[in-house]
Amino acid sequence: MMNPLQKHVDRLFAKYTLTPQIREMKDEILGNLEAKVADLTTSGMKYDEAVRQATASLTSVDGLIDDHRNIYISRYRLELVQTALLYSLILWIFTIPTRLIDQSLLSYQLLAVVLVIAIIYLVLKSIWKKEAWNYTKQRNLKNAKQISRWGWLVWGLFILIFLLALAALDFGSNIWFNRQIKIDGPYQFAQIGIKFAKPFLTIFIPLMLQASVRLMQKHEAVTEEFGQ
Repeated sequence: MMNPLQKHVDRLFAKYTLTPQIREMKDEILGNLEAKVADLTTSGMKYDEAVRQATASLTSVDGLIDDHRNIYISRYRLELVQTALLYSLILWIFTIPTRLIDQSLLSYQLLAVVLVIAIIYLVLKSIWKKEAWNYTKQRNLKNAKQISRWGWLVWGLFILIFLLALAALDFGSNIWFNRQIKIDGPYQFAQIGIKFAKPFLTIFIPLMLQASVRLMQKHEAVTEEFGQ
């Protein structure tokens, strides 16, 4: 049977990633609770009652954990730019076939974005020497996660409103007067499909916000490396 104090501490830290700092705090809190139980039982209290009193004294660790994390800022930024390059390249590839139907400059504009990001990536990779990889800065992981969640929510609402507006503009009168919607052949169908697909290219934004959170966790500066 699991130690009740260990079970209580595991539950307190269940939602946190076990970084070296968090693991150290977890061990420290467990040790403090065990010491408190030992003191209470020494004074004559029964063990089960001592455990209940000790666990009741600490019901949350949210206020004890600092959400500011030290991260290797150069590694984080470079991989973030690399991720932006990958996502923008994929989006550009998706727009290539639309050149046959869509007369806009969207595909060429995305290509320009890909080239700009690629140049930034190559420049950063060349100017950041080996010693720059160990520079650290603090970033608030909790805020980054909240921004990422809000980013997906806002993007979803944007897509919904935009598609409804497009449908209203293109087919609103037909629907209002109960007329049949006519599409004259596959070419017009493709044009309509491209028009409705374009807003989804903005998924780049929430994807980058999500990648930022993932890369913060990946490039966190661990305690052991500071001591070397």
